[in-house]
Amino acid sequence: MTLTGKGMMIWKIPNCESGSPSAIASLAAKANFSHVLIKIADAAVAYNKDKTTGADYIPNVVSALREKGIGVWGWHYVYGYDPNGEAAIAISQMKKYALDGYVIDAEVEYKLSGRAAVADTFMTALRKGLPSTPVALCSFRWPTYHPTFPWKNFLNKCDYNMPQVYWMQAT
Repeated sequence: MTLTGKGMMIWKIPNCESGSPSAIASLAAKANFSHVLIKIADAAVAYNKDKTTGADYIPNVVSALREKGIGVWGWHYVYGYDPNGEAAIAISQMKKYALDGYVIDAEVEYKLSGRAAVADTFMTALRKGLPSTPVALCSFRWPTYHPTFPWKNFLNKCDYNMPQVYWMQAT
């Protein structure tokens, strides 16, 4: 899938349209979104699951969006403290939901010393498990403000660079 058009990221499914898959999909279709990105993991842990019951919120939202012709990508906040574990959960979740693409959300933790090697470890493991999946890096909007971030180590194995742009309170 080529990533074009307008889309949005969903962080916590229960907080979007009261967690209603049909309402989320209807709103996305009304906004003419071509894609929606759903948070599928945080560190090396699956995300968007009910912490009490273990119920998985993702499959029904994926189905509802696809019924409306909207592409579905997974996104994942990575910290770099367990790059192989983070890659493993990304691969597992992407295959579980058969998503159209994967987005890496790497931020401040990767500005620490020695993180270029960690980014290489993560990206090598990720690409081994998802060799043909479109992958994007979603990080700081202004790379020049973050010179210690290992941009090249991520972007050398990514298909897209997706800088974070917040519309609310942006100047």
